[in-house]
Amino acid sequence: MRQDLSPYPVPETEYFERVLRHDPNSLTQLIAATSASLPPIRALAAQGRSQYGPWALLDAAWVSLARGRDGRPSATSADLRQILDLFLALDDPVRLEPEGMERWEGYLQRVIHHQGPWQEDDYSQLSRSIALLAQTPYPDDSEDPLEVILPGWDHDRLGCSLADYLGIVNLVWSCATSHPNPSHRGRFAVDWYPNADYDQFDGLRSPAQIKAVLNRHFSTTKNKLRASFPANHDPLLRRYRHNPLRSTPLVRGVTGGYLVPVPAAVLGKATPLGLYYTGGDNQSPWGQSFTTDVGRLFERYVGRQLALLPDADVQPETLVKISKKVSKKTVDFFVVFPDLVLLIEVKSTRPSESLRLGGPDFTTLLPKTPIGKGFEQINRSAGFLHSGEHPELADIPNDRRMIGMVVTAEPFHQINTPAHRVDLPETRIPVMVTAIAELEQAVTITGTSLAKLLCAAVDTGAADLRQLFPQYEFLDHNAVLEQGWSAIPLARPRRPQAQNAAAAEPGNGPENRVDEPG
Repeated sequence: MRQDLSPYPVPETEYFERVLRHDPNSLTQLIAATSASLPPIRALAAQGRSQYGPWALLDAAWVSLARGRDGRPSATSADLRQILDLFLALDDPVRLEPEGMERWEGYLQRVIHHQGPWQEDDYSQLSRSIALLAQTPYPDDSEDPLEVILPGWDHDRLGCSLADYLGIVNLVWSCATSHPNPSHRGRFAVDWYPNADYDQFDGLRSPAQIKAVLNRHFSTTKNKLRASFPANHDPLLRRYRHNPLRSTPLVRGVTGGYLVPVPAAVLGKATPLGLYYTGGDNQSPWGQSFTTDVGRLFERYVGRQLALLPDADVQPETLVKISKKVSKKTVDFFVVFPDLVLLIEVKSTRPSESLRLGGPDFTTLLPKTPIGKGFEQINRSAGFLHSGEHPELADIPNDRRMIGMVVTAEPFHQINTPAHRVDLPETRIPVMVTAIAELEQAVTITGTSLAKLLCAAVDTGAADLRQLFPQYEFLDHNAVLEQGWSAIPLARPRRPQAQNAAAAEPGNGPENRVDEPG
């Protein structure tokens, strides 16, 4: 065991001083080369390199590029290790909070939401992007039509087709992590890609076109990073907030093309969350409409996943007449198994920054979120069924066990634990919150029914479905995700997903690698 880790707590000023001791060009090039050669996240601890998480490397690169001065001494591997040791020991608000369970729940919220996105399965996320935004049918005659996600939206917003956008991500990532010339790793230049291979893209035909997309959506400069670095930040929380190198993971203005400090951050640009922030800025009418359209498509995408179940009858939302003048909508889906009725409400929602930062009484924020409204909708629909008084629901059995599920676009970590549930609305049936990534695997269960897994999750008080996945067998693919993956230029054949505990845990699947999207 190493004995030279920095003692906790380390003030941010000490961490900054250590980073800024070095020329930013030298340090960030070292970070890029190191990050490009790292093993999967799950292997870092076994190699005694736990501090080399991509979140730590990206923070050191951000501080160096934004506040460093050229001409200072170059950095060595030993220097980088010391910097990351300090990052690992940075002070946290938990030290100042009163003793009690809520203190540690808030700390876990910060850490899990900070590190969790890096450990999601890249294959699933990239596949979901195109399956959701390009392959989910939406009727032209819908009573709730799409507003901006219409034919050509991707060319207008991204500068190319959505498929080509994901293909660019694959291209940059693969060059930065596995270029045959080791000196190119951690970097990308458009002239490294042969012109003869452009037929793999739908519409991109030249290095200039790729460079235009990269400069529009992926790249930044040292000057921009300096100008945007927060002047009056909270030193205990800064690292948990948004790092601009997440939204612009390439740095231009360096010799030899683009610097890619952490290649894994490039993959994040093509996930549904990355695309959500690229299109749905909520600061403009178009961005607000994009966010709304994503929600409409997400509900139908969940329906596509539920259609993969071989032993369930999926019934859509319906209107229930309450009085002569009043009708109420039910949940989005009723999933009828032989021994269970699952009531599903879909919410295209993501944890707010306040929730991710886990401040005092952070659970009181939950009732005001779409999740709280989802609980209320499930409770109302369960009441409709239990009453037996509504002919609109005559095809839904009311004599079986019922479980509710709120399906979210992104994980709300630990939300199914008692500490988080205390402030959510009470319901007459058990309700769990499930991220779409969990549902995508759950619907591929084989050898038994998903109903059995759901009942076990409720009966054991599991924090999420993934916790129980090691006990079951699953197909090695999800047909909806496979269709999405096959549409991405430069996508490589995916290795089969393991059907055991190693694949079921977050960050533990054989295809879930920081250095391999497929």
